[in-house]
Amino acid sequence: MIAAVSLNSQTYLGHNQEAYQELRLALQLNLRRQLLIAVCDDLALQEQLAHRLEANFSPLPETVPLAAEVRARQLTLVTLRLGGDRPDLVREVLLWLKQQRRLQSSLPTTPVFQIVGIDQLTRQSPTVQNRFLASLIRVDALLTQLDCRLLVWVPRPWLGKIRQSVPGFWRSRSGLFEFMGEPSAPPSAPAEPAEPPAPSRPAGNPPDLWRVLRDDLSTFEQPAPKDLIPQKATTQPAVPPPVELPTLPSPDAPAAHSNDQTENPQSYTVVDQGAFSSIVMPPLGATAAATLAALQRAEPVLPTVEPSAPASPSPTAPCPTDVLQLPPDLAQDAELANLWRYIQGLVEQQAGPLTLSRAYLALGQMGRDRLSVEAPAASVLGFATAVYDRAIAGLPEGSTDWCDALNDLASLYWLQGQQEGTSDPAPWLRRSVNTYEKALQGGAKTIPADTLRRIYGNLGTVYGLLANLDDPAPCLGKAVGAYQHALEHSPAARSPIDYANLQNSLGAIHWRLSQYEQPQHHLAQAIVAYGEALAHRSIQDEPLEYAMVQNNLGIAYWSLAQHQQPVFLLERAIAAYQTALKYRTVAAAPAGCAATANNLGTAYWDLAQQATVTGEQRIATLQQAVAAYETALTAAQMALQETPPPALGFDLWATCHSAGVVHDQLAQALPETQPEARQRHLETALSQYLLAYQGWQDDPQQVEVLITALVYNAHLNFEIFGIPGQQAVLSKVPGELLAQVLRRL
Repeated sequence: MIAAVSLNSQTYLGHNQEAYQELRLALQLNLRRQLLIAVCDDLALQEQLAHRLEANFSPLPETVPLAAEVRARQLTLVTLRLGGDRPDLVREVLLWLKQQRRLQSSLPTTPVFQIVGIDQLTRQSPTVQNRFLASLIRVDALLTQLDCRLLVWVPRPWLGKIRQSVPGFWRSRSGLFEFMGEPSAPPSAPAEPAEPPAPSRPAGNPPDLWRVLRDDLSTFEQPAPKDLIPQKATTQPAVPPPVELPTLPSPDAPAAHSNDQTENPQSYTVVDQGAFSSIVMPPLGATAAATLAALQRAEPVLPTVEPSAPASPSPTAPCPTDVLQLPPDLAQDAELANLWRYIQGLVEQQAGPLTLSRAYLALGQMGRDRLSVEAPAASVLGFATAVYDRAIAGLPEGSTDWCDALNDLASLYWLQGQQEGTSDPAPWLRRSVNTYEKALQGGAKTIPADTLRRIYGNLGTVYGLLANLDDPAPCLGKAVGAYQHALEHSPAARSPIDYANLQNSLGAIHWRLSQYEQPQHHLAQAIVAYGEALAHRSIQDEPLEYAMVQNNLGIAYWSLAQHQQPVFLLERAIAAYQTALKYRTVAAAPAGCAATANNLGTAYWDLAQQATVTGEQRIATLQQAVAAYETALTAAQMALQETPPPALGFDLWATCHSAGVVHDQLAQALPETQPEARQRHLETALSQYLLAYQGWQDDPQQVEVLITALVYNAHLNFEIFGIPGQQAVLSKVPGELLAQVLRRL
């Protein structure tokens, strides 16, 4: 959960008092290896808060009588200020420890380092800014090796850059606290780092290469990112972005937020009720997102195929006749074999180049139609490519046949790049892009609109794939342009299905672009595109396609809610997911149902964390989150019984963990007059954590997350039911985890 309240700047802390108290209590826990992030754009307020923390945690003077061990354990807060000549956060911490002769210290605690001055780096050169970002990569090692604790103050523009460029730092955070002020002049966004890492995205269903390629956001999940549980993989208790991201997914973004879109950032939450309000919760999921995740992703699924055939010859240099042989896989096809013999006769008769080219084009199209997109035989793929090379060599440049041949050849190059034996698909994808663009440059003024729509649509899809291998933002920008051109040549009235598919693809690309630049603009554009896609789809004829777009729309709303109008946009996301679940039922589409229900649980969780959602409304919202996660787990169990089992697009164990967190929160939120209900929720939370442990026990990072959750559950049992309640929890903790849980308690 993000502790954020608006500020009345005429008072000392104003309404940010609650957020400040949560931050102070989180520090007082003295948890090891804490990384807390405080967000504040009002520089004057930030200085006030930093000085206030220093005062609160100043050690007592020597004149105050204290036992030596008690004095040694006093919490000390040290403020370090970064600047243009000191942008390396880790170096500044190590320098202070060295100067104070603390690197080899045997003291039981290390000071909390409060890092300020990051706002000043905005005015520094890209080199200096990148030095700061690079230093964040080493923060995890600093926390681990020295048991350090950090509180980092950042303005909002830097927060976005850190999330994008240093995902490891972002995932390591133990709490996020936002303070709202009235900055006199908003700081400019930090410069782009030299090579920001691109989130990985999972694939979805293969496109129809010969028509318009369609995008389901679930093809991107990640995230990306591991982005969420209740994760855009990011928390607010730690919530993932939807899955099927397009992945909240993490596009499949908002991650364990199942996304048809991705990503999802991982977030952590600070519990804001009860005696343990200062406990920092772990991220609820992983992926997201990339993330929505979140919200989940928009690329065609890359087919699995046989080892790559030898690189096909250039279109300008066709193979010699004696090199081209009809593959055995095609020789059994009587129609195709007859056409092959006819071409052999034309060659022997020394037919003209145009006659031969048109015959080769017919052969290539026939072979193309026999090609399995899911697993194309290498021999057939190589043969079809070579045949198209020969056809293009003799067709009039700019003619419809020439453009159609280039479109098909570019799609074959795309398939070549997806073969299992291909170590680097990027050269094939670039060749595909170049071939599509060659067709457009040579025939854009003469070829029919339907052909242009097909080529532009496929070009957009391949640029989307190339964004996973090259600099993502420029590739995604070109994909947007390609889809917009395709829409210009695809009137909705003439072909509503093609128009809807293109709008869905455009929405997925805008969602992905929002992860790199102008998030609010691109997410708004994604919402518009998905709305257009839904307006031109028939629920009766294509209920599952309609539900997929509704899921993507929910991911886009969920993602935008992270930037503005959270309650309104989260309610829109919930409505979209609920509509999708009318058709993505457990019986009709168990995997899709699981992904959307997971996203729905994350959206309800986020809604329950908003300051305006309190009392009975908050309890009802948490109960709806629990119901959604339980539906996701039931549907996932059904899906995994299929043969072969489908890819779910989100971390099932993260969903178990998220459900446990929500049950804990319900136990804490319910009144004391309902002890049986509170006990039931605590017991269910524990069982969900233990179930998640079955899947995460070989992942040390996730085990650490579960240990934190188990400690929190034990604390709540002690708070509500005393020592017997806590003992009941400890009796069920796996033996190999018990020592770590007891140490934390």
